[in-house]
Amino acid sequence: MSFIGTAVPRILLVEDDVPLTTTLVDWFESSGHEIVVAHSGDAGFDLLKSSNFDLAIVDWQLPGLSGPEICSRFRLDGGTTAILMLTGKAQLDDKEAGLDSGADDYLPKPFDIRELNARVRALLRRPKVYYEASSRTSNVYLDVAGHTVVIEGRRVNLHTGEFAVFEYLFRLRGSYVSVDNLIRQVWQSDAAVTDDALRSCIRRIRNKVDEPGKPSLITATKGLGYKISNEYL
Repeated sequence: MSFIGTAVPRILLVEDDVPLTTTLVDWFESSGHEIVVAHSGDAGFDLLKSSNFDLAIVDWQLPGLSGPEICSRFRLDGGTTAILMLTGKAQLDDKEAGLDSGADDYLPKPFDIRELNARVRALLRRPKVYYEASSRTSNVYLDVAGHTVVIEGRRVNLHTGEFAVFEYLFRLRGSYVSVDNLIRQVWQSDAAVTDDALRSCIRRIRNKVDEPGKPSLITATKGLGYKISNEYL
């Protein structure tokens, strides 16, 4: 992969398995990425907070802070860097917990490095389908440049993957967007993102944007997909 004429993607790898770290560093550097390594959760979290990365690849089981703890603390601090969790925990409950902690994607070990590379490419891409710098309805304001969503005067903090999904739905408000279309347009790689990852992302968005006692801002209909509720058009 060539990045001539573009900024070199900068990746943080938080992994305590030294042989695996060496393999991944060699792979990504040969693909034109800049990669920074941390071998403990605490060091990884400090780097993630203090430096600018395009993506973080984070193991679950680490000395010090665990992968989910890194994700949840980073998101609570307002961090928006895309995070891919790389772990030996492969059960559905583990995947759900990892995604709910703030990860954008989840890949169990052992894995094929080509699949990891495809997921990394997908997470590094931002969709190019949006035209206006901002958009609003009577009670929702979306500012792309400022990465901001304000709902009835309340600012909502969405991290990178959540913002991309919400933005796409908001641009197409009034129309249902299928699961396949959301995955294809937002991540631009239907092989790199699962339906479970999308559902978990939608659930996190709802937890942040919805008000108790009010209809959810995002409506879901089986067979049709997701759309912004008519109440917010």
